[in-house]
Amino acid sequence: MGKFFEKLKEREFFRLPPAALAMFFCAAVMAGVIVAPLSHIWSARQDYSFGFLMPVFCAYVLFDRWPRIKKYFLEPAEEPREKVFAEFVCGAFFFSMFVCGILTYLMGVAFFAISGNFGAPVFIATFGFSFAFFAMAYFAGGADSFGNRKSLSSRLSFAGLFTFPAFAWLVSAPVFDIIENKISLFLLGKVAAVVYGVMDMLGYVVSLNGNVLSFPNGNVGVADACSGIRSLTACLFAGSFLAAVFLDKLWKKVLLVALSMVFAFFNNILRAMFLSFWAYSNGPDSISGFVHDAAGYFVMGMTVLCLLLLIPLFTINPVPKQFRNNPEK
Repeated sequence: MGKFFEKLKEREFFRLPPAALAMFFCAAVMAGVIVAPLSHIWSARQDYSFGFLMPVFCAYVLFDRWPRIKKYFLEPAEEPREKVFAEFVCGAFFFSMFVCGILTYLMGVAFFAISGNFGAPVFIATFGFSFAFFAMAYFAGGADSFGNRKSLSSRLSFAGLFTFPAFAWLVSAPVFDIIENKISLFLLGKVAAVVYGVMDMLGYVVSLNGNVLSFPNGNVGVADACSGIRSLTACLFAGSFLAAVFLDKLWKKVLLVALSMVFAFFNNILRAMFLSFWAYSNGPDSISGFVHDAAGYFVMGMTVLCLLLLIPLFTINPVPKQFRNNPEK
């Protein structure tokens, strides 16, 4: 048994500081607890089925960033220390985040255990986990494996490595019904108005009553599924993952995530227009089944394709290769 633990200690992961190991296992246990109710939601609701990819993608991001995490802890370096006041303010901020996150997480888990409700309690627990995990990443980076304290800027950069694994969970957890309904109603009105405006401009005989388009051969309702709220969450998750894996600058990541929502909304309008034109020509009943589902997959596929086409533009470096690694030039 002693030899087993000696060999275990030789592995790079177990050479990390005890505080980092403790934070890692604590986050893993917390994630395991919320995965059970979340998986029920992912299997019961088609619009959140992408959530099954969440643990896999988070694990991949951590694996992809493992060399940087390892280097942070296992390669000591003398770093300038910031002012004590700045460290104190950041420490107080992240400590408050950790405490509030843990309490929120426990409250959500307790509410779920009592009520068995997969709505608000699961979102509350996921919300608390995300912020607690991110705060734990900051405290885990307080010192390297040799006991040398890290500077504030290094700790903040280290915590930034865990932004996607921490906060991406929020996308896979359903928000409160009242919030989701308000967003859905807002998008429904916009989609219906745009489709009506385009068809009316092109000379089609159509009228709009609320969210219902009236054609000569029947009516087509712009239902909740057509609002884009389902594709919005999935596209937001896809954009967040691509930004975390392929981009390094914060502004690029934020912009790509924002564009994922823009593309999702725009492509969903194209989907609604296609279904409306199809219903106008072939009757309202013709858009059910395969046609409706295929148009839905179009939104997700086109959004991911647009984001993939944008990534090379985001990674263009105007500085020639021969000058990038030589600051004197």
